[in-house]
Amino acid sequence: MLACLINGPGLAEVKEVPVPRLQPGEVLIKLAAAGICGTDVEKVHGAYGLGGILGHEVSGTIASVGEGVTDLRKSDRVIAHHHAPCYNCEYCRYGDHTMCDLFKKTNFDPCGLAEYFRVPEANVTRGAVVRLPKETSFEEGSMIEPTACCVRALGKAGVNPGDKVLVVGLGPTGLTQIQLLRKMGAAKIIGVDILPHRLEMAQKLGADESIDPSSKDVPKQVTKSTRVGVDLAIVSTGNQKAIQPALASVRKGGKLLLFGAPAQGATIDLDVGALFSRQISIVTSYSCVESDIHRALGFLAKREIDLRSMVTDRFALRDAPKALEHARTSRTAVKTVILSQA
Repeated sequence: MLACLINGPGLAEVKEVPVPRLQPGEVLIKLAAAGICGTDVEKVHGAYGLGGILGHEVSGTIASVGEGVTDLRKSDRVIAHHHAPCYNCEYCRYGDHTMCDLFKKTNFDPCGLAEYFRVPEANVTRGAVVRLPKETSFEEGSMIEPTACCVRALGKAGVNPGDKVLVVGLGPTGLTQIQLLRKMGAAKIIGVDILPHRLEMAQKLGADESIDPSSKDVPKQVTKSTRVGVDLAIVSTGNQKAIQPALASVRKGGKLLLFGAPAQGATIDLDVGALFSRQISIVTSYSCVESDIHRALGFLAKREIDLRSMVTDRFALRDAPKALEHARTSRTAVKTVILSQA
């Protein structure tokens, strides 16, 4: 079978590899669709360290189930989450499931960008393989995991009806957050990005205003629009340069949500005195768990969010390296998806 693997810094290659063999409690999924995440691109280029497993925004059909699996069947249409917590440790007991020591030890074999991939028993038994509703397409299914990450993050940030919110970075997650914020009753949503088509899409999906930071001063524009600043600023990009203008746009007593994953060792200069005196809270959020996936599926099933319109580019699995490079360099792409047959 074909699988896209990292074969050195900046080098992703599609190779022929054996189909994984199942152990008891595991399932084998035949890929239908996989979204390219910014973290996939960064893994290839070493921003998170050398190597990594590509592909975690996946949907497909169950090809076979291991001994002892009783609630999933061959040919079920499913999505799968690549990480699962133990739900018993100190972190899990406090609700910090994505910090569980087991969480990152669970992953697909050989990766999500493969014709077939094995889901470990730890994930299967904890409900990380979820059936897709019949009205949900595989492409939409591949976008449920990043949507669930947004659901979790906004829950941690504590969005209230009437809030004024700034979203910096209008990739797929930023655009999804705008839709969720509108559903949650945000009174004003301002989107920030340097790409015109993303600014345009943000307003179609629910943003009240949009700002191009290459031509306008973001904090000044936000203050002009809101008088005192936003209640919440979301940094939905891993570029640490976006943090300072987002922080400067938050009102006294407001919150900053760091959502996009920065590169290892990324730093910023921070005026701690101003942070203290303005009493701004900084919240971070990483990944999601099964309950977030079910909530995201619920929003999609009710058509309260539009995921389909964000898919701009499609590639076959054999062209996965081209898809990764396209997602990294294109100025027109929003969501790039790999299809098992395209």
